[in-house]
Amino acid sequence: MTPFSRTSPSRRLLLGGLVGLSAVTLVGCAAPGSGSGSAAVEQDEITSTVTAEQIADLGDVTLTLWADQAEEPLMGLLVPAYEEAYPNVTVDVTYKSFDDLIATVVNAANSADAPDLFQGNIGYAVDGALVKAGLVRPLDDVASVYGWEDGTGASTLAPSRWTEDGSTFGDGTLYGMSPISEVQGIYYNEAKLAELGLEAPESIEDLEAALPVAAEAGETPIMLGNSDQYAATHIFSDIAATTQDPEDIRAWIGGDPDETFATDGNIEAAETMAEWASNGYFGEGYDGLGNQDAIARFAEGDGVFFVGGSWNGAYLDADDFGFGALASGGVGATASPWHISSSSDEAIASIAFLDMLHSPETAQWILDEGRLPVVTDGVTASGDLQQQTLDALTATIEAGTQVGYYDWTTTDMLSVMGGGLQEVMAGRTSAEEFVDAVQTAWSKEHGAS
Repeated sequence: MTPFSRTSPSRRLLLGGLVGLSAVTLVGCAAPGSGSGSAAVEQDEITSTVTAEQIADLGDVTLTLWADQAEEPLMGLLVPAYEEAYPNVTVDVTYKSFDDLIATVVNAANSADAPDLFQGNIGYAVDGALVKAGLVRPLDDVASVYGWEDGTGASTLAPSRWTEDGSTFGDGTLYGMSPISEVQGIYYNEAKLAELGLEAPESIEDLEAALPVAAEAGETPIMLGNSDQYAATHIFSDIAATTQDPEDIRAWIGGDPDETFATDGNIEAAETMAEWASNGYFGEGYDGLGNQDAIARFAEGDGVFFVGGSWNGAYLDADDFGFGALASGGVGATASPWHISSSSDEAIASIAFLDMLHSPETAQWILDEGRLPVVTDGVTASGDLQQQTLDALTATIEAGTQVGYYDWTTTDMLSVMGGGLQEVMAGRTSAEEFVDAVQTAWSKEHGAS
C-alpha cells in the first residue's frame, strides 16, 4: 500500500463521458469455475456503453463495495457523484485495512452475500484465487466498449489478465481494473545537482556517470534503506529493464513456464548493484535502514539521488526535488484492481461505477490526492515535481514497461530475491549464483523453463 496526502480536489464531475447514448446489447457472460458459497450468475455482456435509462430501469438498488481504507477520500468524492448520476442506486462501502482486505476478500467473494464490487490484490494469493474459483466477472467486453486499452495502454491492464485456471497472469482474460498507477524512477536533489555541476539523469547511463562525481564530493550518491529488502529489488528492476524486453519480464513475473530469470540482462543488473555497493554509492548501513527512514533522510538533504517508486514523492518538498523516468526502461505498475463479483445481480450498475472510476474527472481527484492515475490525458499537475512524475508515468506506459514487481511472481519471492540481492551487494555471492537461486525458487511454483 502506498501513502498519499490529500489536498482539496475539485468536486466537479462531467457526466457526458459517463452516460452513453446507445442501448446495451445483452449477451450471456459468466466467469469460469464456481465457488461453494456464491453461485456465479448469468450476467450481461455489453456491446455498447451503459445508459442512465438502463440504470433507472433497475429500480431502487444497493451497490455493495469492499475497499481499502486508503480509498476512503476518493470514494468520498466518487460515491456522491455516482449517486447523483444514478439516483436510484445507493452505494454502500465497507472499508478495511489493506492487510484485512487481502486476508478476507476471497472468502467474502465466495460467500452468499458477496459484495458487488471489491478490490483484490495482484498476484496468486488473492487475484489468482478469485479467478481460479470463478468468483469474478470477465471484463474484456467492458474494456473494449469503454476503450480502456486504447486510453491507458495495454500494460496497465496486463496485471489483471489471467488464464482461466489462475495459473499465470499478464496475458489472457481481463478480470480487473485499477485507476491507480505507480512508476519507478530517480528522485534528485536539485540544489546538490547544481552544486556538483550535474544535469538531471534521464537514463541509467546518466546516473552511472553522476555517481562517482557525487562520491568524490563527499556526498551519499544514492540514499537507500534496504532493511525491508524490497528497495534494492526496485533499483535492480530499473536496471534490468534497460536491457530486456518488457514482455519477457512481464511473462516471467506472470509465471510463464517458458521464461527464465537466468538472463544476461539480469546478471548484468546484479553485477551493477554489486559494483555500486562496493564503490560506496549507497553509503553505509543501508541494510539496517528502512525505506521510510531513507526517504526521510533524503527529504532532509542527505543524498543526491533516491531511486524508487512515485509514492515516495509524498514525503518530498516539491520545490527542492525533481523526478524522472529512465528513458531506456523506467518500470511501473498498477495498484490493487477492482473486480465485479460473478454472483452480483447488479453487474450493469457495477460497470457504470467502473466507468466513472476510470474517467478523467476521477483521475484528477486521484492526482489531487498525491497519487498517479492511469488516465493521464486531461489532468493538471499541481507543480513541477508532480508534472515530472506524470511525464515519467506516461513514458513508461508508452514504452510498455508497466511490467509490475518481481515479488508478485511467488509468495516467497520478496525474501528470495531481496535476501539474495543483499548477499550480492555484500560480495558474498555472485550475480550468476543469485539469478540461478531466484530461478530455482520460481521453478518450484511455475515449473522449469
